[in-house]
Amino acid sequence: MSQIFHKNCYTARSAGYKYRTLSTNTGERRRRDSKDSTFERKFNELQREITSRIVKEVENTQRVRQSIQDKFDIVESKINRMLEVQAIIQSLRQDLGTAESTLTDIVRKVEQIEGNIGVTDSMTSTLESGKSFYKSKPIFDFTTIIDSPSKEIIDSTIADV
Repeated sequence: MSQIFHKNCYTARSAGYKYRTLSTNTGERRRRDSKDSTFERKFNELQREITSRIVKEVENTQRVRQSIQDKFDIVESKINRMLEVQAIIQSLRQDLGTAESTLTDIVRKVEQIEGNIGVTDSMTSTLESGKSFYKSKPIFDFTTIIDSPSKEIIDSTIADV
């Protein structure tokens, strides 16, 4: 009975029905499915391509970000070294100021002692010419100690007078 119904409805050309055969009816559905699968394949392929491009850009961005972070770390370490050098220089300046004030105090005390003893200008001129009992030694003995290529520390010690 289904073949008779099929012949009457689908193969006969009547006013209300479109002419179709059984093969085109089932084939059309398969073609639509195959078109959908083609579109789905193309869509999936585009989706994979877009995803791979996004992943590639993210990886490039992470590499660039890491290289920038490395450069910032290098700059930060240089800044820290410069701050350490600045602190060392400030402490050396303070030590130099302390040595200067100590030296002026010693000079003042020596002048007072010379005034009490009665040393005259003629005696100081003989001291300056080197004919005195005192050996002329420098007041400060500077020795340079190099710990590293970037640091130079000056050790000042008072020589025996």
